[in-house]
Amino acid sequence: MTIFRKLVVASNNLHKIAEIRAVLGGAWDVISAQDLHKGIKWDETGATFIDNARIKVKALRAYTDQLILADDSGLCVDALSGRPGVHSSSYAGVEGDHHANNIKLLHDLSGVPKGSRTAQFLCLLLLDQNGIESVFEGRCEGEIAEEVAGSGGFGYDPLFVEHSTGKLMAKMSLAEKNIVSHRGKALLKLKAKLNV
Repeated sequence: MTIFRKLVVASNNLHKIAEIRAVLGGAWDVISAQDLHKGIKWDETGATFIDNARIKVKALRAYTDQLILADDSGLCVDALSGRPGVHSSSYAGVEGDHHANNIKLLHDLSGVPKGSRTAQFLCLLLLDQNGIESVFEGRCEGEIAEEVAGSGGFGYDPLFVEHSTGKLMAKMSLAEKNIVSHRGKALLKLKAKLNV
């Protein structure tokens, strides 16, 4: 008989939830913040990824004593001095407007030639066991393309060419992406911690 363990993810991004479920497998019941309690909100006002992860954990902790996983991640572009970084999801001004963020990124990189458009996706996972923290980090190296393409993934995936494969993230299957992505790498470390 399989014993299901619960992991509450401090996110309402269904793409992120799907990636986490795919890596952890069926032994874990992975639920979103909205599954836990409708209307949970937080403001990502932290200066760093870990600051934002802690803000999310605090918002959920009032509603559960279960394990909480907070993900904060972003795109750091070398030619832009690491921007958009912690502001990746609101880069164009509106939280979660992926299309506008991609258009702004292309605008900000206009005139930057191929070879100088290097970037890294960074993922920081914070696992909170009632105040006991474990942190898992994953990085993915790549380059920003000159135009949007592909229909998979989310966020900056239509612009991010992953170095080891030379493939656009938005043209990868979920299984392919989980092998090379920043979140996939961090999740493998989490998986080892959870003994999945």
